[in-house]
This record gives sequence, C-alpha cells and structure tokens, in this order.
Amino acid sequence: MELGFTLVYAVTMIVALQGNILLMYIVWRKCETRTLTSFLFVNMAIADLLIAVFQMPFSMAHFYGSEFTGAVGNLFYRFVFYLVNVSMKASIFSLVVMAFDRYFAVIHPLKRMIWFRRAKIILTIILMASWTLMAVTPFFYMAEDSLGKCFYTDERIPRVLFSTYLLLINYIMPLAIISALYIIIARKIWFHEIPGQLDSFRQIPRKKVVRTLIITMVVFAVCWFPIPVLQMNFAVTAEITWHPFAFYSIYWLGQNNSAINPWLYIGLNGKMNAAFKTMI
Repeated sequence: MELGFTLVYAVTMIVALQGNILLMYIVWRKCETRTLTSFLFVNMAIADLLIAVFQMPFSMAHFYGSEFTGAVGNLFYRFVFYLVNVSMKASIFSLVVMAFDRYFAVIHPLKRMIWFRRAKIILTIILMASWTLMAVTPFFYMAEDSLGKCFYTDERIPRVLFSTYLLLINYIMPLAIISALYIIIARKIWFHEIPGQLDSFRQIPRKKVVRTLIITMVVFAVCWFPIPVLQMNFAVTAEITWHPFAFYSIYWLGQNNSAINPWLYIGLNGKMNAAFKTMI
C-alpha cells in the first residue's frame, strides 16, 4: 500500500509542479491575463508549489519513517507544518478576497475600494495575515526519537482546542463568508437584473467568472474537508481508529488540491485558456 501511495504522490507532485509553474508563466508572459483574480491565483500557485515541494515529499518519506530525530527533527517538522498551514491559509484567504472582489463588482460596482484592487497591497495583507494566524503551529509538533516521525504534543494546549482553532480559522469561518457572498452574488446575477447599463450580453462574462470561482471554492472545500474531520476525531478520541488506506487517502486528497487548482483555472478562464492554447 505504501508503494502505491508513493507512486500516486509522485504523479500528483509532478502535475502540481507543472500546473502551478505554467499558471505563473502565463500570467508573467501574457499581459491580457493580468487581473486581480489571476494574481490571486498566482498567490495560490505559490502556496501550492510550497506544498508540492515540501509537504508531498515529506508525506512520501513518512510512509517509511525518517532519520529526523531530536533537535533537528523538531526544527524540521515544525518548519514543515508551519509552512503547510501558512500555504493553506494563504489559499483560503485568496479565495475569500476573490469572493469579496466579485461581491463589490456585482453588488456595488460604483463603490469599489481602489486599494482593494491593488494586487501588491492585498497579497501583502494575505501573506502577513497567514503568517500571523499560523504562528502558533510550530510550537505543537515535535519528532518522536524512536521512529523519527512527527506527532502533536499536548504540553502547551490540549489537542481539541488546537484542532478547533484550525477548523474555525482554516475552514468554517472563511467558507461561511465565501458561501454567503456567492449566494448574494448568484441571486443578483441569475435571478435579478443588475442595475445600471449592463445588459444581459455584458452579464455573461461576470457569470463565467463567478462560476469559475464557485467551482474552485467547492473543489477546495471537498478536498480539504476530510482532514479537519480526521484531526477532530483524533483530538476527541485520542487514537486513530480509521483504516490506514482511508488515513493516507484523506491527506493525499487535501494535497491533491494543489495539483487541481492551476489546471482548473487554466481550463475554466477564457483568457488563461486562450493563452495556454497559443503556447502549445
């Protein structure tokens, strides 16, 4: 089973590296693709690359144990888990910003905040918020000297509280905000006439953009949802009762989102898809 998952992880890592590097290259080379949404996807691509470069090899090595023990192991595991959590937080924050951007564009087209449209400012805010909110994570993991594997330590805070914090910050709160915004947007676009001079023909691109972002959000939610469920189950029961196949599959599914995201955006976004076709 470990060999099979190693091969699956290897393929996923290759697809993730190719897709995210390609997405960044398209935005860099093709000026027509440079929008706030595309820059936010680039931000997600960077986060996904970090997962592909650090977490996926770490997950493969974890099948067979590792040589990281003692102080070196503690530093390594804390760095990896901090990086993974920051990457996930940056991705979910990017999705939240995309939802707010579409909300202002559709619901309040004349009241859009100028600073909100500046990619450098909003990306800096996303990174700083991700680093800050996840700054506590390195203090709760350490290496097990006998096997060289990583485990959670309850010395500072109970596992249940820490898992609840991650569940709320990384999943429930942002997805609740995103869902509420897209429900308002969908009602406005599909069931009400948008005020102003926008006719039905000009509303079509907006519908496509919103549809792309909703699909991206749903895929993200589906891929990452099993992990907090597993973590909460382990936090409450203090033991892993799930079958190893299910355990490995759940963590692979979450990391597989890093391979899905870039290809999803390239495939669903008209300008990105056209730019990609001119390059092949």
